[in-house]
Amino acid sequence: MDQSKIIEILSNVLSQLGLTEEQIVIELADDENVNIALSLPQEFAGVFVGHHGEGLSALRMIFSLIIFQRFGVWPKLHLNVNDYQERREETLKELANDAAQRAVNLQKEIILPNLSSYERRIIHMFLAEFPGIKTESRGEAPFRQMVIVPLN
Repeated sequence: MDQSKIIEILSNVLSQLGLTEEQIVIELADDENVNIALSLPQEFAGVFVGHHGEGLSALRMIFSLIIFQRFGVWPKLHLNVNDYQERREETLKELANDAAQRAVNLQKEIILPNLSSYERRIIHMFLAEFPGIKTESRGEAPFRQMVIVPLN
């Protein structure tokens, strides 16, 4: 896989979306991992991020499809706008911690609806070592829910 070609293709697509070279950082760690960081004025960041990161997910899928069609490799693509992913992860961890505390205190299942598979995975991993609870996902997409179950 030609790394310089991938960077060129992704840069061209992003420039067509109105971004300048100064706003785009693309790094290829290896043939499978692509990291894209965008630095945008705050008033435009929301357009790219979308509701709970849906815009980022859509862009990530488009970029992955472009790379797959061109090179036959399905990349692990990480796309971040103004450090949204890090802030969202911290928010999810706070939500998970509060829900786990409630589940233990009330001895009652706590349901966290409307999370993407990526967000559910973050919570599963974060709460894996939390004492007195277990986590599970229930239901069928797109209505799958994260459930925090107290032990006992």
